[in-house]
Amino acid sequence: MIIRGDFLPGRLAALFVFLLALTACGGGGGGGGDAGFLPNSGNNGLRLTLFDANGAPTDTITTSSPGTLQVKAGSKGGIVVSATVTIGVLFPASGTALTDSNGIATFQLEAGEVKGAGTVSAAAVTDSGTLSGELNFQVGQSGLRLGYFDDLGTFIENQIKVEPENTLSAGGNAQLSVSILEPNGDLVTTVEDVRFNSGCIAAGQSVLNPEGTAASVNGVSSTLYTAAGCSGLDEITASLVGASAQAFGTLNVAAPETTAITFESAEPTLIVLKGTGGENRDETAEVVFTVVDGSGLPLQGVPVDFSLTTFVGGLTLSTDSTLSGGDGLVRVTVSAGDVATVVRVIASTTGTNGEVIATVSDLITVTTGLPDQNSISLALGSCGSDDGGFGVDSALNVDGLCRLLTVRMADKFNNPVVDGTAAVFTTEYGSIVGSCTTVGGNCSVEWTSQEPRFPTLTHMDFVQTIEADADYNCLGHRSASGPCPDDLGFTRGGRSQILVHAIGEESFIDANGNGIMDQEESDLFANLPEAFIDQNEDGVYTPADPFCLANPQTPRCIAGQEEIFIDFDDDELYDFNDDPAVYNGLLCPPKGDGIWCSRSLVNVRDDNIVVLNNDPNWFFLFVDDDGDPINRARNGEFVTLYTSDFYNNPPSGGSTINISASEDCEILGQTDFEAPNTLAYGAWGVSFVSDRNPDATFENFVPGTITVELTTDAS
Repeated sequence: MIIRGDFLPGRLAALFVFLLALTACGGGGGGGGDAGFLPNSGNNGLRLTLFDANGAPTDTITTSSPGTLQVKAGSKGGIVVSATVTIGVLFPASGTALTDSNGIATFQLEAGEVKGAGTVSAAAVTDSGTLSGELNFQVGQSGLRLGYFDDLGTFIENQIKVEPENTLSAGGNAQLSVSILEPNGDLVTTVEDVRFNSGCIAAGQSVLNPEGTAASVNGVSSTLYTAAGCSGLDEITASLVGASAQAFGTLNVAAPETTAITFESAEPTLIVLKGTGGENRDETAEVVFTVVDGSGLPLQGVPVDFSLTTFVGGLTLSTDSTLSGGDGLVRVTVSAGDVATVVRVIASTTGTNGEVIATVSDLITVTTGLPDQNSISLALGSCGSDDGGFGVDSALNVDGLCRLLTVRMADKFNNPVVDGTAAVFTTEYGSIVGSCTTVGGNCSVEWTSQEPRFPTLTHMDFVQTIEADADYNCLGHRSASGPCPDDLGFTRGGRSQILVHAIGEESFIDANGNGIMDQEESDLFANLPEAFIDQNEDGVYTPADPFCLANPQTPRCIAGQEEIFIDFDDDELYDFNDDPAVYNGLLCPPKGDGIWCSRSLVNVRDDNIVVLNNDPNWFFLFVDDDGDPINRARNGEFVTLYTSDFYNNPPSGGSTINISASEDCEILGQTDFEAPNTLAYGAWGVSFVSDRNPDATFENFVPGTITVELTTDAS
C-alpha cells in the first residue's frame, strides 16, 4: 500500500492513497512477492449490515433506537432489492428499495410490539443472477409504565394526575402529570418524552405548555393545560414516546357562560427558603387571579378560596379566602418554608350553576438560591462562527480564536440560583473575561487564543510529542512514532484548563428530607478544599501534594508545578478545609453552627478544557489488525487510521474523514466519519475494510486506489 500526501488550496485536505496491486496474490500460477489483493472467484451473495443512529454496526434495535439496514448488491444503481422481516417493522412498507450508484439499498428497521430475535431476508436480481442474504437481529426489551403516586404513595397505573380535580373554569389552567417507572418499579433516571393529547387539544380548544412533548425530570413528566374554548368532559391521553405505555385522565371544563377564574401573575416565581432572604432574595411571592362572568367581564365581591398543591416544609398562604375587588382581582401571598419544593396556588369559587370551579397558578419554586458544589457546570459553546467544540483549530498558532464559556449554577435542590450571582473565571492558556453575573441561573464569557500557550518555566522541555521523542511509548499500536490512540503522559501539550468559581455551599445528603443539615447527617457531605487550576489534570493541587514535595522532578509533578489556587480565606496558604472537615452552607441550622456544621460559605467550582490544535500540521498512521504499521492493504483487510497533531491531540469535533475507492477497489460499510467532540486523550481512530468489487473476476480485475481525506474546521 503506497501512501502519498497532498494539500489542496482553499481547504485543508490530507490525502493518503493505498495502491491495491494484483501482483503475486497467490491466484493461478506465477511467482511470489509482497502480499497484494486477491479477488474471490465465487459469488458472495448479498451483504446485509445493520447500523445504529451513530453509524456503528449493531445487532439490536429498540422502540427508541431503530436501525438502518444497508444491502450491498454489486456496484450498480437501479437494482430492485426486496426485504422481509420475521419481527419488527421495515420501511419502506413495500419492502423494496433501489440501489444507489454504489450498489447499496437502504431500509429502516424499527421495533414493533413483539420482542426477541428475528431475521431480515433480502433478495435481488443482478447481472450475476439472483442473489440473496440474511441477517439475524434482536428487538430489545421495553416495559416502561405510566401512572402517578397518590397521597399514600400508591402507584396508580395508567392514570394521569389531574390538578385541580374539580371542574376547571372556562379559560382556566390545570396541571397534568405522570410518573414513569422502570419494569422493576423504580422511577426512570433517563429523560423520557411524554405526549399529552385530547379531543379539545386536537381541535385547538385547549393548549399545553410545553407544546408537543414534555420531557421527564426525575422520572416525572408534567404539562400545563389551559382551556381555550373547550367545555364539558375532555378525555386526555398521555403516551410515552417510543413505547406503548399510556395513561388516561378526564377534565370537566366549565362552559364559557359560567363564572370563571383565570390566573394572572405570580411575582416572583422563585423564592428562597425561610430565613435565607436578602438582596435579590425574596422569601414571599404574590399570586393574582381574576374572577369574570360568562362574557369575560370582571366580577366584584365574589368569594375565592385558596389552597396549595403542597404544604411541605411549612409553606403558608397569607389568607385562605378573600373577596374579588372592583377589577375582579384577588391576591394572595405565598411564604416559603424550610424545604425546597415547587408549588402552585389553587384558586376556587362557586359558579353560576352551583358547581365549584377552580384554576391553578404557574409554578413557584422555593430554593436556597445559592449554588452548591454538585450543581455547578461549565460548558463550551460557539462564539458565533465557530463550531463551539473542545478543540479550537489553529489556536496553537493563531491569535483571536474564540470559545464561549457558559456556567450554569443551581442550589442544593437543583433550582437555578438567583439572578445576579457572580462567577469568576481563570484560564491556564490564552485569555478569558474575568467574571459574569447570572440571569436565569447561567451566564457566559469568552475565551480567546493568545499567549501563553506553554508552561512558563519549562516551556516545551517536557511536553510529549509524537515525533522525535525519546519518551514516546504507545500501547495502542507497535509503531515507534506517529499518532497514538492512548495518552502519552505528562506533560500534555495544547490543553488549557479553565476554572470557574463562585461563593456557595458544599453538597450533602439530606437523609431525612427536612431540608437542613442535621447532626445525624454530619458525615454525609463532600468536603471542599480551596479551588485551583488543575494543569496536569490529576485532581490534586500539585504544589501541596506530599509526593510531589518529596519527588518534584517526576513527570506528573513537573506538569503541575505551576498550578495556582484561589485563596478564599486570604491566609496565603492552600487550605484543605479538613481541620476539622465540616459541612459549610446556609442549610446548617443556627443551633449546629460551629458544632457539627458551619454557616460559613465556600468556593464552589468547576473546570473544563480547551484543546489548542496545531492545525494544519496533522499526522497520520495506518495499522493492521495486529497493530503493526502498514503501507499496503490486502483483500478484506481491516485497516485502522489514526490522526492527530504534533502533540497527539485529535482533530476538533465535526472534522470529517472521507474514504473513497477507484477502479475495482471498494470500501465495505461506512465511508464517511465525523470526529467526536471529545476531551479524551490520544489520536482519533477510524476503521474500514478494503475489498474488491464483487462484479470483478480474477481475470479482469483492475487495481485501484483508496483515498482518505481529512477536512477540519480551519479548511
